[in-house]
Amino acid sequence: MKTILKGLAALALASIVSLPAIAQDAPDTSISGTINVLTWPNNDRTFQALLPSFNAVYPNITVNVQGIPQANSAYLNAVQRAMLAGGGTDVAMIEIGMMALLRDKPQWVDLSQAPYNAGEFIDDFAGFTVANVTLPDGKISALPKHTGPGGMFYRSDIFAEAGLPTDPAEVGALFADWDAFIAEGQKLVIPNERWVIGNGEEIVRAMMAQAGVSYFSAEGEFQIDDPIFTTALEKVKEAADAGMISPFTAWSPEWQGAFQRGQLATALYGNWFGGLLKRAYATDQEGKWAITQVPGVDGNRSFNSGGDYIGILEGSQNKEAAWAFIHWVVTNDESLKQQYQNDDLFPAYTPATQSEWINFEDPYYGGQNVNEVFAPIQAEMVPFTLNALDPVAATAMGTAINNVARGVQSVEEALAAVKAEVEAQM
Repeated sequence: MKTILKGLAALALASIVSLPAIAQDAPDTSISGTINVLTWPNNDRTFQALLPSFNAVYPNITVNVQGIPQANSAYLNAVQRAMLAGGGTDVAMIEIGMMALLRDKPQWVDLSQAPYNAGEFIDDFAGFTVANVTLPDGKISALPKHTGPGGMFYRSDIFAEAGLPTDPAEVGALFADWDAFIAEGQKLVIPNERWVIGNGEEIVRAMMAQAGVSYFSAEGEFQIDDPIFTTALEKVKEAADAGMISPFTAWSPEWQGAFQRGQLATALYGNWFGGLLKRAYATDQEGKWAITQVPGVDGNRSFNSGGDYIGILEGSQNKEAAWAFIHWVVTNDESLKQQYQNDDLFPAYTPATQSEWINFEDPYYGGQNVNEVFAPIQAEMVPFTLNALDPVAATAMGTAINNVARGVQSVEEALAAVKAEVEAQM
């Protein structure tokens, strides 16, 4: 199995290598001016760390970075205020969950037009990210920055303790589908002390993506009656009944601390989650974590979990400097290298996945080259169809998941509640 997985990874990486790299013109170092960049924590820290390298190329551009907390939609509100203001903000980030709300606003500069001409190289980004930023009339609202190819992070020492294999290929083979995840995963449980996953949402999000089903169709129909939602919630119930789902609320201090305490054996998230493990949640666990594919639906084990984009506002008084910045951030090798090695941010720019700096034996994962997992996933994953009501549907589904896991509602009752709540706002 290990040979098969490595062969598939090699094929995927080879196909990516064959993609044409962006023809990089010599940068115009005479470009000057000041730009204001709107983003969120901790991406503000990421940008600040990049500025010395950026200014080594563009010494005459001053970049002011403002980080707005995302809590209570604060960042979304800040972007919308910046749009209405018509000036003061030059560049803004867009998180994938906000894309459907923001991408068709006229306040974004059309990057397909001269002098940007992004259409000439947009296909060098992951295909689903291109679809997310390209409007029906051909307008390109933003450039893709990073994606979130999803995997199963797991504690190899806990797996060994439970008598399970620890090699990523062997673990991947054992946890091939969601039935196996329930059957084998419950061996990791210590009642009221150790769980397999933090929240049932990890299961539902992955299964939706693997089935190629979004909350809404391309025509805007709410798809809650699709069988995958019933199947996914039934798996949540099975996992909860087996004691596999923790009682902690995702992203709460208790949930975060559970990783440091060794109370969660796996996490089903995008590659960026590794940055949180390394630098916040499990800082002293180098060599204890590994990564493999998540269990699959009908053989599909790929899903996306996260992603961000960056664009220029029409109100910018220095679009030339703004373009120099965003183009450098998303395509420059040194920029992408620093963002990956410092924050585990996976590049949407696909030629980067052939670079040495992303293909290395990572000591945190016991010497595993995790790009052999993530690059094929990014190449294969089916994108979500984005809709402006996605946040409403996700919130309603989150409540349903927790109610099913805690035995408050049956699967049928939970889905009926989601349907009523979302359709009331359509």
